[in-house]
Amino acid sequence: MKSWQYLAIWLCAAVSRSSTQNCDTKNTSSLHYDSLELFVETSARVYHMEVDQFKNDGSILIGTNKNLQTTNGKITTDLTYFRAVGFTQVNKTNVVIVDRNHHCLKMLNREYSSLEVFAGQCGLAGGYIDGDASVGRLRYPWAVIIDARDPSQLLVTDSHNDALRSVNLKTGFLSTITEYGFSAPVGLTWGDNQLMVVSNHHYVSQVSWTVNNTASSTLIAGSLTHGDTLGEGSKAKFTFPFEIEKVRDGKYLVTDAFNKKLKMLDMNEKKIGPVCFKGEQCCTVGSQFPSHVFSVLKVKEKVYVGLDKDIYRIIEPPVMKRLSFSLEYDINCALLADDRSKIMLSRVMKLKLQKIKMLLNPYFALSSTLRPSYNCTNKVLRLFWPTNDVYPADTIQPSTLLNDQLKNKLLQTKAIKAMGVTLSFKSIKAASSLVSSTRFIPARKNTNGEVLLPVFTSPCTDERKRYDAERKICYL
Repeated sequence: MKSWQYLAIWLCAAVSRSSTQNCDTKNTSSLHYDSLELFVETSARVYHMEVDQFKNDGSILIGTNKNLQTTNGKITTDLTYFRAVGFTQVNKTNVVIVDRNHHCLKMLNREYSSLEVFAGQCGLAGGYIDGDASVGRLRYPWAVIIDARDPSQLLVTDSHNDALRSVNLKTGFLSTITEYGFSAPVGLTWGDNQLMVVSNHHYVSQVSWTVNNTASSTLIAGSLTHGDTLGEGSKAKFTFPFEIEKVRDGKYLVTDAFNKKLKMLDMNEKKIGPVCFKGEQCCTVGSQFPSHVFSVLKVKEKVYVGLDKDIYRIIEPPVMKRLSFSLEYDINCALLADDRSKIMLSRVMKLKLQKIKMLLNPYFALSSTLRPSYNCTNKVLRLFWPTNDVYPADTIQPSTLLNDQLKNKLLQTKAIKAMGVTLSFKSIKAASSLVSSTRFIPARKNTNGEVLLPVFTSPCTDERKRYDAERKICYL
């Protein structure tokens, strides 16, 4: 039996043991994935992956600590024979490859199988010199990416110089972007109009540019101290992270190599949360892979994860349940039919949002991208505030996700009173006159005396999609 099969069995057992427990979700926002499977075995550590543009058949281009490879079904084919820890495809034919041990970049032409030195001084001692292709020096470079601000430039993490460098694609001229804020920079990616950089010494930074093109680096998560901790900013800990990949708006996967995990960076909340593979109702610490995790690539709904000598594949389940919190009020729905009442209700919900945030903190975080919503039927007004938390489709009772501390907090008299709303209505008093009336409406209580209740809203991971209950699929 292979290692991934043992892992799948262990996961199933873990899920059955934890299916009825309460979740302590304090300070965590998580990502769930499904269908863990071994994709392909490799001959060495997998440091970087991209969809192979040259073959254009769904194959994956792989950079390892031995060579550059491409997949052919379930096997790999070698394209080079040097340590290719990083690379980028500048077009369908040409690949710029980082030759880390020789302190340079090389250009591979896939059509003619030609390989030439592109930047840096291959074979010479590493250094730190800006200049054209004949003099520029790097010291153990790691990753390379096209500059989204200027496609004629490449960005390179110069790891042993603790610097972010730039290379002109036409001339090979090497220059420095910034040498502040990094400690052994390795992986990098563009996302949400910002450059995200992983420093191998346990943290993630964001690089931004001023109007005069001066770059600066800001620490987002982690610190120079290694560990395995979730949470905000520098409180979060990694142990030798390598790569980062955007998977949703504001959300990134970070490879935490020596903790054998993927971790989620939520840029909206500036928090690090866990990533779970399959079925965990309580995703609070994250799931481990069989060996060290070095690289990650998202292709549609699939995520490829590069390990020591193989690549695993996990799939984002299309059907998930998002946790929201709801309030209900007894009201005549006809009073909310006009535009003025809808605007008024929208304002009330924004005011309530801050109070609910305070009540839920630090156990749950309301979504900063999804708007509150409401509906009114059968003389009951229901308001919904979505959180960042999603759960497997077979999670039945949202109330089990609340720990005792939060339940007690929500039952306090002051908290319950704060959930009431004051609304102003215009009603017809006579045939020719309108009068305004203002009413305070308390929130409805359930049989346990609770008013702010956890509920599941959209069952689709992608909020743009709708759920077909009969076919159990999500569609646009």
